[in-house]
Amino acid sequence: KAKELILKFCTDAENRVGSNGIEEIKSHAFFEGVDWAHIRERPAAITIEIKSIDDTSNFDEFPESDILQPVPNTTEPDFKSKDWVFLNYTYKRFEGLTQRGSIPSYMKAGKL
Repeated sequence: KAKELILKFCTDAENRVGSNGIEEIKSHAFFEGVDWAHIRERPAAITIEIKSIDDTSNFDEFPESDILQPVPNTTEPDFKSKDWVFLNYTYKRFEGLTQRGSIPSYMKAGKL
């Protein structure tokens, strides 16, 4: 159930679960048995103690590090003869190849 739900979230916006409203997500089998009407009344799964408005004790400590700045390239680009074909290249997603089992949006009625 979880894998199916994740796959339905990771798809084209037109076919994504929830694109027809939140009820579509809430009615998925993964959430079977969830009392949506009283969900805010349930206790938190993990309770934490907050000492003040700026308390960060519940976050991990990370060592301070310098922010690395990119080094400008001072050499001339070394274009090889095969590289010129990629100048001004733009990627175009082909929906028909990425959305198995669904009709690409450009093939749907009224879009031809």
